[in-house]
Order: sequence, then structure tokens, then C-alpha cells
Amino acid sequence: MRAYEYINTKMGSFNSRRYSNGNCYPVCAIPRGMNLFTLQTNGGGNWFYSPYEPSFEGIRLTHQPSPWLSDYGNMLIFADRGDAPQAPYWSSYDIKNSVFEPAYISLFVQRDRYTVELSPTNSGAALRFRFNEEGGVKRILFSCKNLKYSFDQSERRLKISTFDVNPTTKAELVEYIIVEADSSCELECVRDNIALRFTDDEISLRFATSYISYEQAMLNLNRELEGKTLEEVRAECEQLWDDKLSRIAVEDCDEEKKATFYSCFYRFNLWPTRFYELDEDGAPIHLNTHTGGVAKGRLYTNNGFWDTFRTVYPLLSLLDRELYAEIAEGVYNYYVDTGWLPKWVCPYNFNCMPGMLVEAVMSDAIVKDIVKGELAENIFRGMLKDGECDSGVSGVGRTRLTLYRKLGYLPYTVLESVNETLDNSFGDFAIAKAAEKLGYSDIAERYFEYSKNYRNLFDKEAGFIRGKDENGNFREEKFDPYLWCPDYTEGSAWQNAFGVYHDIKGLNELYEGRLGDKIDELMNAPAIFRTKHLAGMIHEMSELAAGGYGQCAISNQPSFHIPYIYGALGENAKTAYHVERLARLFNSSPEGYPGDEDNGSMSAWYILSCLGLYQMSPSDPHYITSKPLLDNITLKLSGGKLLNINKGDFDVDNMKSEVTYDDIMSGGDLWEKIKK
Repeated sequence: MRAYEYINTKMGSFNSRRYSNGNCYPVCAIPRGMNLFTLQTNGGGNWFYSPYEPSFEGIRLTHQPSPWLSDYGNMLIFADRGDAPQAPYWSSYDIKNSVFEPAYISLFVQRDRYTVELSPTNSGAALRFRFNEEGGVKRILFSCKNLKYSFDQSERRLKISTFDVNPTTKAELVEYIIVEADSSCELECVRDNIALRFTDDEISLRFATSYISYEQAMLNLNRELEGKTLEEVRAECEQLWDDKLSRIAVEDCDEEKKATFYSCFYRFNLWPTRFYELDEDGAPIHLNTHTGGVAKGRLYTNNGFWDTFRTVYPLLSLLDRELYAEIAEGVYNYYVDTGWLPKWVCPYNFNCMPGMLVEAVMSDAIVKDIVKGELAENIFRGMLKDGECDSGVSGVGRTRLTLYRKLGYLPYTVLESVNETLDNSFGDFAIAKAAEKLGYSDIAERYFEYSKNYRNLFDKEAGFIRGKDENGNFREEKFDPYLWCPDYTEGSAWQNAFGVYHDIKGLNELYEGRLGDKIDELMNAPAIFRTKHLAGMIHEMSELAAGGYGQCAISNQPSFHIPYIYGALGENAKTAYHVERLARLFNSSPEGYPGDEDNGSMSAWYILSCLGLYQMSPSDPHYITSKPLLDNITLKLSGGKLLNINKGDFDVDNMKSEVTYDDIMSGGDLWEKIKK
């Protein structure tokens, strides 16, 4: 089978607020497309899909990157026949014979006896409805937030707009939607929905969207869909997926491992999503969500850098440097639009998660020559602003920067102070590496010194990095490494006190050379969690306990690097052992992830682990090595060279612990580069 056929788009889609198997929904879209399409089965909340519930409320146009963040620009599309539908509308559908592929959705809706099909483009889709019973009235209904509309019957063209607003600046976010029908129809208002009313038994629609204007939506529609059948749109979309999936070829006798690998690779290729369009001259433009105006250049959205810096961009730098450069250009455009680098974009800047880890992503792009020249200099100015200027506004720039610089850490009066301090220390290292690359030696020297600030919170007696007050005193209460929050993010000291990605050797010095023993202790500790500082349990606690691997919560991003700490200390066999065990928590089913699959980050962890590579410190172009998890892998590297990885060659007792980015990108046989 080709790689595309191994994908289960439903991987990780069986979830609730209390337990995450990925917090995914099946996405039908082009790779990193502006619009995503899925199925709504159980209401308009953030958990709107269940893989086991055969109820249908409509095909959902969505942009939701995570159920923990709200959707925007979403719309439901469904059909009915005869009398006006009930409110809210739902029907059962034939779940066993439905099709959910990256390029195609098809399902049979049982109440009104029709088949609906969809294939996507970047900004729109081709749709087809086939009713089983002839005659009578058929409606295609559209339901969305704050709906406005107009209809041109002679052109069979419906215009719809959705409305949202930036919660910080109050700038408007309008999504303009144009729907065109291939057969004659009339407009009908059905309760809160707009409907196109037909007499045909087979109805074909095409539609496109824009965040700029109706005129731009029309331009997008003509560019992407004019004169094309649904089959042609589907074929084009499949080709785009084949091109992406061909970047990694896998050979392994275990078909389930292939399905898991390519389902993860599909998810990795969804995020971040485009948030720019091409004007009539083909030049990229985007909505400035800060002001509501239109700006020049590319922009990408649906990306939390706290999640993605660890794995998504280290993998992207191997496979698609050109796309990485586009995303970096978009980060700079966001800086131009707002005056600050983004933190968590959806499509506004959300005050979500600690640190400004965009610094690591941009530094890595500079250090690896993915961005150069004027763009690199411009991005560096934005990074330096993060390190030098206190915005005074929550969620913009670093948290309490002036206080951090004064003390060399953030006190526990600041929420999640340990994580904020560690992320700032790492961000300072990233700024130093970029400065070093660009020739600013004085800035580099200063920021390398800042990057050691994590040491200020190390408690030798407790054996952990932990919170202090402004006077330099650790918390008076007895230290409990199993206590979640308030000094740590979504975890306890066990998950968060080893986040010194840039200086594992320095952390080992604090442990007097026994950091490996401490990680052994972590791996074998009981899966205890205490909730004293929380109102109750959070889902990450359940996932830690279910994982069954001590306090290594691979279900959440702060633990991603923990098994690779062994490799950074030269203990390759331990890294290989633990990575292989943790990878067993992944499978291609709706229960397939051990925790939140945020914006491709957990998928990328699995893929990198299959390759036997992990970049401990993005901005430092070295990858920790491990034993691959699949038999034979070939990477088509960005630039065209091939990297061959043969699991049978690897001897963990006779291999180097790391390999440089340049060595990887030169292609050839990975084992030949790392064997001693």
C-alpha cells in the first residue's frame, strides 16, 4: 500500500475533558490548509466529535487547533428533505461504511437518505449531495455564528459571513464565505439557518472563504475550484498528501507500526495552518488580527510554540526548510503587525503556557541557515526585544521580565514560576546562539550568562529545581515532589524540574554527576499526584497514571526530552530502552495517543523516536541519537539528499551519543555517521 492508505484520520479522536487520547478530530484538508473539515456528532462545544457515536449534525468547517482553545470561523453544512428540519438537527449515519480520509469525506445520512461527499482545497471545498429518493424538496443548510448573508439567484451564489472579535484589541475577525451551486435553487430561511432549496436529486456545490473580503473569497474560489469536479479536487489533494508523505519511506513487517507512523506523519503535516491568501497579482496578504486591517506577507496560525518548539520544528528543519522559512517570515510579519513576537496564535495571540519559546524556534532557523540576511536580522531584533523590554501587559512578551532580570529568577508569587524561569533561561540561550551566529559577540556573551539562571532555583537538599520567594528563600512548607502546581506547569517537580534543555551537563554538575541516577528514580517512582493547590484533578494526572512509566509523563510535552537525558549523558542504551517502551503507548486507533496531541508535537515526538533522533536543545544544532524503532527508513531531506536508517545496523554500545544537523543533512547512511 502507499503511505496515504495507512493513515487513520481518527487516531486520537476518542476524548473528553477528563481524559485525552490525543484530543484530535479527523481532519480532511490539504497539508497545512487554511480550512479544515470534519464531522460534528455531539453538539457545538469544543468536544464536538466522537468516533464511536453514529450521530450526524453536519460537516463542520473548523479551525480549532485544540479543544482547550475556542474554534473560530466555523460553519456547519447539512441537508434535509421535505418539511423544515428539527432544531437542533441531527440524524444517525452509517458509521461502518463512512470514509474519512485526508482528501475525502463520504457518509450516508440515514434520516433524510442522502450521501454527502467533500474534498478540500486550501480555502474551500467541493461538495456533493446524492438523495436516494426522487422528487420533493431538498435543502442544503448552513449554520454559523453571527451569520449574515445575501443571495444572487441568477448566479446561484450565496454569500455568508461569520463574525468574531479579538478579545484583547476588539478588532473584528470576519470570515467571508461564497457558495456556488451547479443547479438552480432558491434561498430559504429555516430558523437560525440559511438554506438553498433544490428539486434535483444530485446537488454539487463549491465554496471558498477569505478573511480579507468577499472579492478575495471569489478570487480564491475561481483559483482553486473553477471548472473542477469533486473527483478532480480529490485527486489534487491526494497528490499533495502523497508529496508530503513521500518525504519518509518506511519498511517494516508490522503493518500496525506503519499505520501509527503515517497517521502521526499526517497529523504533523496539518499544523501550523496558513493564514494568508494571494491577491490578484499572486502576492501574499493576510488579515492583521491586531488591527483588523490587511497587511502584506505570509502568516501561519494555530500554533503554540510551548508545544511545538520541542519536536515539530526540529523535524521540519530536516524535511522542509522552505516551509520553515515561510513560517519564520510569518513570525516576523506578526511582529510587524503587533510589535511583539507571538506566543500562542489562534489566530490571535493567547496568553497560554509559560515562556516565549518562539525564541528557540527562530534561533534554530537562524543557526541552521534556514533564514539568513535581512530576515534573520529582523527576527533577531524581535527576539532581543523579548529579552530586553518588559511589555507590562499580560501575555505579551515575557512574564515580569524586569523582576526576572533583577532576581535572576521569578519568585513563586508568579504563577508557574519554576517553568517561567527555566523557559526564560532557555530563551536566553536561544538569543545567545542567534547572536553568536549573527556576529554579536557581546550580546551572545551576556545572554549565555543569563542562560545559567536556572541554577538559582536548584535546591541541593531537596534534589530538585523549585520555587523561591523574592528574598531567595525556598518555600517554607515541606517539599513534596509529587505536588502539582502552583510553581510548575501541568505537573509536579518530577515532570518540570529537568527542563534545562540547553545545559544538561551543567544540570548534571548540580547533581554532582548523578543526574542519570535521578532520572532512574523518576522512571521508577510511583505514579502519584497530589492536588493540594488545585480545585481538583486535571486530565494530565489521569494520563500520567495510565501511562505506567513512573513519573515520566510522555502524555505531556515537559517529559518529551526526559528519556533522551540519558543519551545526553552518554548512556545510549538507557535512552533506547525507555524510548522503545514509551513508544508502545502509541497506536493508530481513536485511543492512539498517550495524551494531548498538540499541533503535531506528540506526533513529531513519535516520528523522531522512530528515526532514532531527538534535538534536545533547538538553537543548538545537535541531535541525540537512539536506536530506531522501525526496520528500514529513508528520509528525503530538504534539499533532495537521502538519509538511510537501518535498525539492524545499530549497536547502542558502539555508537556516538549525538550527531550534528549538518551531518544529517549531508545524507547517506546514519549509522556510518554515528558509529564509534
